[in-house]
Amino acid sequence: MKAESLASQQQGCSFSDWPEPQMAVQTVTMSRTQLLRMLDQIPVGVMLLDPKTLCISYYNQTSREILEKISDLIPVEADSLLGVNVDVFHKNPACQRALLMDAAMPPHRARIHLGPEILDLSVSRVFGPNGLDYGPMLTWSLVTAQVRAEEHVFRLANYDILTGLHNRAAFMERLETVLAGMDAEDKTHQSAMMFVDLDGFKMVNDTYGHATGDLMLTHVAEVLGTICRKAGVFLARLGGDEFAVIVQDATMEQVGLLAGRLIDAFENPFVLPTGHQHQMGASIGIAFSPDHGTQSSQLLSRADMALYAAKAGGKNMARVFLPQMEDSLIMRARLERMLRDAFAHSRDLFVFYQPIVDLTSGRVVSREALMRWHDSSRGWIPPKDFIPVAEEAGLVYELDSFVLHAACRDAAAWTDEASVAVNISASSVGQGRLPGAVAMALAASGLPATRLSVEVTETALMSGGNEALRDLQALRDMGVGISLDDFGTGFSSLAHLRAFPFDRIKIDGSFVQDGDRRSDCAAIVRALAQLGVTLRVATVAEGVETPQQRQRIQADGCTHAQGYLFGRPEPTLRDVPRLREINALHVC
Repeated sequence: MKAESLASQQQGCSFSDWPEPQMAVQTVTMSRTQLLRMLDQIPVGVMLLDPKTLCISYYNQTSREILEKISDLIPVEADSLLGVNVDVFHKNPACQRALLMDAAMPPHRARIHLGPEILDLSVSRVFGPNGLDYGPMLTWSLVTAQVRAEEHVFRLANYDILTGLHNRAAFMERLETVLAGMDAEDKTHQSAMMFVDLDGFKMVNDTYGHATGDLMLTHVAEVLGTICRKAGVFLARLGGDEFAVIVQDATMEQVGLLAGRLIDAFENPFVLPTGHQHQMGASIGIAFSPDHGTQSSQLLSRADMALYAAKAGGKNMARVFLPQMEDSLIMRARLERMLRDAFAHSRDLFVFYQPIVDLTSGRVVSREALMRWHDSSRGWIPPKDFIPVAEEAGLVYELDSFVLHAACRDAAAWTDEASVAVNISASSVGQGRLPGAVAMALAASGLPATRLSVEVTETALMSGGNEALRDLQALRDMGVGISLDDFGTGFSSLAHLRAFPFDRIKIDGSFVQDGDRRSDCAAIVRALAQLGVTLRVATVAEGVETPQQRQRIQADGCTHAQGYLFGRPEPTLRDVPRLREINALHVC
């Protein structure tokens, strides 16, 4: 048998020298044969070592097979292993030798790296009658594939696949560990967590595709990772374009400097694989422990509030949590509930109209629909307060639909047959629902599509990408006019004028009003008006309040104007009785 032949080849094998109990020779022989066969067939390698020299005195068939797999990693052939010192398995065998020579050492396990391979080793002591030390017995196996699989599972559980950074699960585990090790009463030692959210990343995905977006995220992760490694802090990607940083035992000044370096990393445009350059920014929200919380949920919530404040403050900046941010969030939540209730009951929501005139004839050719909201407890709530809440709360479709239906219904009754212009929120453009909402409003009112104009901002074009252009083209196909609102502010890219054939460009009123005392603003109005002439697009100057401003913009080449000089936003006759009631209540 194979087991018997292997045993017979191994002269000096400790089995042959072990004392045997008194029994028949045949029985003893059968026991040894069965034992050797069993040792050869078990799926792990077994080796016996001489207790004095630590030379190999026995090895089974599985050991031979393992050794053949790693023959290029050890300086001995499998057939020549008998009598070889076990040191051949160790680069630095001194520590292992001390363990193996100690007869009192309890069993232990270790993993040994041999080049790219990993061996799992278990060491125990074999003792005979009267405590006779037969030497160490090693059981071992090749576990490289198993370890690699374990490492892969660990990486999937703790690292982001795309960027290689720590993931949300690892971030939460680290945050909990950091907070658990802090003393809430010790104000001299504090840790900080930072939410980092990219500004302008959505446009990359929408314009160039998710593959390019992934390349951008990978590049951003490398840039942020370099900064954080130098600072010795923990960086993770939470998902999408959201990253998070944990800074232990740092002052507010040190955290502020780190936040500044992270923001400065976006100072230069990123070069996309297409060769185009894209300017991004980063908004950062910061919360400190223990000052802002000792529980992870509390700290996360307050860092998120600080991030929201950074976004609302103009983006590309860092904000530290302040208690008033929490108050502001509570107020916004209350405002959202009030707005939902107003939509649900159609209560005290109005549409006012401001005229747009043709500067040549002085005739009102259009009116802009402007939403107004009155609440019994808070009075008139400015659009700048409730429109962002509607967008964040997912109510913007209801808001746009309300204004569209009211504007089309009211315009259908105008005897001068002026058109009506409706502002559409940026988040509504590119979702595929806008053309349907416009078609329903036109059908319900009977207003011809040619008497409706939709006003969109450059932000809508940037955030909506190609889907936004498809929505606008669908409206154009119906006969609806398209205006580019607030041109001159924000991005003011000529590429947007090339991307779609707009009917009108609206020049922001701040340039018109400041043009009286600032030559640069006057030059901007003049340049935009001439651009409209060149492109054969009507230009509407907003915010015109004086005859001098009208004279100047008309001389510059503007074709239309809007502002208090021509009329303030006014309600429809249908809403006047209710507005009188509201005004009477406020007077009382």
